[in-house]
Amino acid sequence: MTKDQGAVRVETCRMCGGKLGDTLLSLGHQPISNQLPKTAEDAENAARFPLAVAACESCRYVQLTHDLPADAHFHDDYAYVSSASSTWLDHCRNYARDVREKYGVREGALAVEVGSNDGAFLQALKDEGLDILGIEPSGNVAQIANDKGLRTMNAFFGAESAEKAKAEYGPAACVIGNNVLAHVPDTDGFLKAGKALIAEDGFLCFEFPHVLHVIDRMFVDTIYHEHYGYLGVRPLHEWAKRNGMVVAAIDPQTTHGGSLRVILRHASAAQEASDLSVWLQKEEPVESEAAWHALSDRLAKWRKELRSLIDKHKKAGRKIAGYAAASKATVLANYVGLTGDDLDYCCDASPFKQGRFIPGAAIKIRPPDAMRDDAPDVSVVFAWNIFDELSRIIGTLIDYPIDVIRPLPEIKTVTIAPESRS
Repeated sequence: MTKDQGAVRVETCRMCGGKLGDTLLSLGHQPISNQLPKTAEDAENAARFPLAVAACESCRYVQLTHDLPADAHFHDDYAYVSSASSTWLDHCRNYARDVREKYGVREGALAVEVGSNDGAFLQALKDEGLDILGIEPSGNVAQIANDKGLRTMNAFFGAESAEKAKAEYGPAACVIGNNVLAHVPDTDGFLKAGKALIAEDGFLCFEFPHVLHVIDRMFVDTIYHEHYGYLGVRPLHEWAKRNGMVVAAIDPQTTHGGSLRVILRHASAAQEASDLSVWLQKEEPVESEAAWHALSDRLAKWRKELRSLIDKHKKAGRKIAGYAAASKATVLANYVGLTGDDLDYCCDASPFKQGRFIPGAAIKIRPPDAMRDDAPDVSVVFAWNIFDELSRIIGTLIDYPIDVIRPLPEIKTVTIAPESRS
């Protein structure tokens, strides 16, 4: 492994140990997306690291070409709070119901969520009558969950924490990770720890944005340093075969613009999903270098169009504000070249983000009420995956028509008029 400005070049796959191939897509050098500086100067001078992906030549797992240590991302100043989105809370309630009714976890059984954040999904599981345990590495959000009575262990998930959890609470009926498996530098060790924690008739369950949509829907803002890998069915299927498990179910979800929920069970207790081969065939474009090169060409055109649209509004004297200082905002702003000169500010509901700045771009993050006090003419919704939800919120804050831009999967502007608001 070699280093590039503190980042470590990865040569082997974190899931199977195979050799990584050549770079498929590069987004240049970017700052760490969820480290939000407290001053504009620090934001402008934020350290930047290579942001590019390659695929394992064996299991085809798409992953970062350079690593930063996990504690660079998950710490006691972690800014993301899952309970801030009503769309996500609705999803959690339906998801928890599936765990009980569709996947057969009996009332009172132990459900473990890894990367449980402030406990949004734990609460939904608890409401379904399950015994719950969260395992969360970031101390601040783990404390929020514990304060709400949602039992959470503040630790990175791995062999040690899995062994401790099993010793204290017994084997789990299920170990669930929502948008978390991509955050793991040692994917193989993480999956093995999950397998060791579940009962013989238990299962592992992971939801994640489908890597296929990075290509076919151009969802490149899911690529950032906190996401070590970009998942599809094939890498998990290959891992399962090596470790005495099977992909027992594949359930598509609408979250994050198109996600998958994949269930892994012990091979001794389950059969492979009947539609496994269909999903493997769907993912063939991910294995095509030509498809990734074509994506680079489309991205270049898209970046030019978005940059031109913002410039047009600025030249017309319109005030522009962003909405949702998610990791997507850091990636898109830095890739497109947007700064505090382009966007006057960016609103976010998380108190952990307010008063800080988007790294690299130096765009100040303010609470949503800023749109009342310092009303913009145009808003860019960076968290485009919950565009409808955020557009409605913006509509309650502004008293006159406003152009709201959704940057992906294609650039779209919607004008929200006062009479259309409830």
